[in-house]
Amino acid sequence: MSDKTRIFKARFSIADLRHQRNHKEIFTTALTKNETLEHFVLKLLGYCILSYDSHAVLNKLADKLQPDVGILALDEHYKTWLSVDKPDLDELVKIAKQVDELLILTTGNSEWLTQSQSRLKLFDNSHIIEIDQQFIDDIQVDLTRSLNWDVTIDESSLMISDKIHCYETKQFDWH
Repeated sequence: MSDKTRIFKARFSIADLRHQRNHKEIFTTALTKNETLEHFVLKLLGYCILSYDSHAVLNKLADKLQPDVGILALDEHYKTWLSVDKPDLDELVKIAKQVDELLILTTGNSEWLTQSQSRLKLFDNSHIIEIDQQFIDDIQVDLTRSLNWDVTIDESSLMISDKIHCYETKQFDWH
């Protein structure tokens, strides 16, 4: 039996100015037992960032052998593999050799990022997306089971608004 407080209905209206795409995403997802709330929020944001591609898939099971969000090519390899939070660096090094593009969405100025950045820069196909911790914390505090988000993504910011709150990143760096 599932824990109903861990199940979320997502209704996202996404304006992706980076890819000049507006679309809606409606799905049900859950916070898994082994998943932190921060990881869950980052995974949802990662899905928003990649959802310009209709083949983007959210990992609903928190399977470590799968990306948190991924885009499969026609030949079943991953064109894009997105990991969030503080993924295992040794695994990322292996994954970077097998995918077209490796993205890591993590909080800026973290200890994990400081330790990992030099190794990840060795791969031409890997990119780090830094987002400020306060943005993630604010979303976590106000998270409800019904996620009606209007999401705007541009080159230097990510903004989410719902019927009550508006959140905007102070840091949204791609490198």
